[in-house]
Amino acid sequence: MTTTAAEHVDPATLKKVIVAAAIGNFVEWFDFAVYGFLATTIALQFFPSGDSSAALLKTFAVFAVAFAFRPLGGVFFGMLGDRIGRKKTLAMTILLMAGATTLIGLLPTYA
Repeated sequence: MTTTAAEHVDPATLKKVIVAAAIGNFVEWFDFAVYGFLATTIALQFFPSGDSSAALLKTFAVFAVAFAFRPLGGVFFGMLGDRIGRKKTLAMTILLMAGATTLIGLLPTYA
């Protein structure tokens, strides 16, 4: 069995990578936090007002779907990144997220 020495990484480069990853992670979780914080408002705007508890549960169901599909998306896009390249996959996921965000902004409210 052969072993290879770990490549030396410049501390400045390592710091940039850690800061960029932390900022990206913060932005991603900020979206989830805002959705959870505004769940009651979202429930009133996008679901019938007859039963506020059911509307809130539906809002949290949408929230749960996002958590359920995160690992599946990670596996799918990870394999895709290995197959076609990480830059192309990153560009594809950014375009998909931008499109989804645009569609969410265009949704009509129930109210």
